[in-house]
Amino acid sequence: MHPSMPAAPGCWAVFAGLSDWLSVVGGADPTTAQQAVDAYAVQHGTDPGRRGRQSVAVHLMSLAAGLERAVPGERLRTLLGHWTHRDYPRLLPVPTGYDLTVLDVAPTPVEGRVDAVAAWAAASWAAWRAHHATVRAWLDERLG
Repeated sequence: MHPSMPAAPGCWAVFAGLSDWLSVVGGADPTTAQQAVDAYAVQHGTDPGRRGRQSVAVHLMSLAAGLERAVPGERLRTLLGHWTHRDYPRLLPVPTGYDLTVLDVAPTPVEGRVDAVAAWAAASWAAWRAHHATVRAWLDERLG
């Protein structure tokens, strides 16, 4: 399991089961691969430590940049590296539930997963709506 994303072992196993598909998709469509990573990360953002707070912050910024500003996944991967080495506050309240999770995406036939991941990313971003203004402000500061 990932140290900054506490998850039930079964949930992590389902996400890891998407790895082969995500690596293939990531070469052709890095935006979809990044959205999957971002969605999973923000849905498991319960660790109050520095790494956990960083994870939530940068993956929420990535979702916002991709969904609202059409920043492509390849650029987001580079930006994430620049955004990570900062201390971010914990965003409270943390959402108590999500309309879509990895458990909804995993059984989707491969040909439908790009759309399923896009919906998962949008639902994950929407669940954090109480913090959209904060995340957008961070994004404005980081993107100039």
